[in-house]
Amino acid sequence: MNIITLLPASGVGFVTNNRGANGEFQFGQQSTIDACLAVGREWNVSHLHRFSIGQISKKGGGPMPPHLSHRLGVDVDVRPMRTDGQNARVTIDDAAYDRAATTALIDMWWRKAPVQLVLFNDPTVIGAELSRPSPGHGNHFHVRLRMRGATIRIRDRGSDVAELQARLGVTPDGRFGPVTAQAVEEFQAAHGLTPDGVVGRDTWAALGVV
Repeated sequence: MNIITLLPASGVGFVTNNRGANGEFQFGQQSTIDACLAVGREWNVSHLHRFSIGQISKKGGGPMPPHLSHRLGVDVDVRPMRTDGQNARVTIDDAAYDRAATTALIDMWWRKAPVQLVLFNDPTVIGAELSRPSPGHGNHFHVRLRMRGATIRIRDRGSDVAELQARLGVTPDGRFGPVTAQAVEEFQAAHGLTPDGVVGRDTWAALGVV
């Protein structure tokens, strides 16, 4: 596993927490680190307080107790935003929890990163279809990303979907719906690929991505 890229301790729009000795818990796929930096840059444009990234993976991947995931360099823990802007623990039940800023941050992850899923227990965020509930996710939200060139299909969302749409001449809203699926099928048929609407390695390659 190519999990050798270390997230900086801080950068434009973000800081870190639970980093471990010498950043031992914040290694990821290059595409994951690139996504963290991209979200940070975009967040910095319109927000005063930086967000805080927690654990990702160990160098080389593999088990990282007590997590069941965080093995592949594509899982990123992020603290909810606080009203005081401090890089400190907060839960969705605390008075210092900033729901509006956290909702905006999660929405930005969906728009600026190749997001597969978000786990977070705020009912408002869940109601906005920005996260799914999961035990233990009241003091951080968990972002799972797709690697560069990963398979995507109808109902997927994220920056990789927007990139696909831009290459196909579809409005790049980052949501893989029926219009995008039809465009994919037409592209596949025109390039001698099975027109199944699923964007895998062969379709990405024909698009010049991998």
